[in-house]
Amino acid sequence: MNFKDLKWLTIWIFIITSMYHFFLARTEEPRAYLGLLMIIPLLIFLIQQIVIGKKIEMQQFAIKKPKIAPLLLSIVLPIVLGLFVHTYFFLTNQGTFLFAEPKELLILLVLGLTITTLSALIEEIIWRGYYHNRLRKIYSFHKTAFIITLIWSLWHFPIALLYKGYTNLIIGIISYLVILFFTSYLLSYLREWSGSIIPATFFHGLMNVFYFTDGVQIHLSLHTIELTKCIILSLFFIVIYIKIQYFKPGIRGH
Repeated sequence: MNFKDLKWLTIWIFIITSMYHFFLARTEEPRAYLGLLMIIPLLIFLIQQIVIGKKIEMQQFAIKKPKIAPLLLSIVLPIVLGLFVHTYFFLTNQGTFLFAEPKELLILLVLGLTITTLSALIEEIIWRGYYHNRLRKIYSFHKTAFIITLIWSLWHFPIALLYKGYTNLIIGIISYLVILFFTSYLLSYLREWSGSIIPATFFHGLMNVFYFTDGVQIHLSLHTIELTKCIILSLFFIVIYIKIQYFKPGIRGH
């Protein structure tokens, strides 16, 4: 299968993203406009399809009714991960990660299931939708997931480098990239298992609210918070991976 168009799509996504970061770094509040980054992959894809005169088909994006089990997991897992981190910081007297009052949890849940999930959909249409669909036609699930994870993590790399403000840049960036790696792999698994990008979209949106936050009031440096989240997510990922190997054999090498 010819991936020339996919290669050029990737190249242009990185070129336009780099240009956006260049101009963003010169604004007074660059983090306020970071959310617009998610539009770039879809925008470049639409322009490419128009230029080459290729018809856009919705089936390319796997926007369809998902299986119930992966959909439920995509909602429950980010909440559990976020509450686990919140509880850890609370019990160790390090501060507040998610909320100061329990009633704020409901607000986070509503936000995660609506606005951030819809925002994540714009991004997932391309990564776990179009890319996954194209690559999966000739590659195994694991190779497909790895390729997308590599591209997706590198695409997010400037965020850690330019906007996070880690006091220890090495620990902060490595922790951030590891979190992205495991998150992306889980997103690909949910996409593969469900046959739809909907679970991946919910997982992505809820992770943005419950896990990718820097904390409400934590008495630790940002790179230490990132490292803690990295370790917790790594442990969860290992447990999930082992469970998949034993109870979901059909997805191993296919």
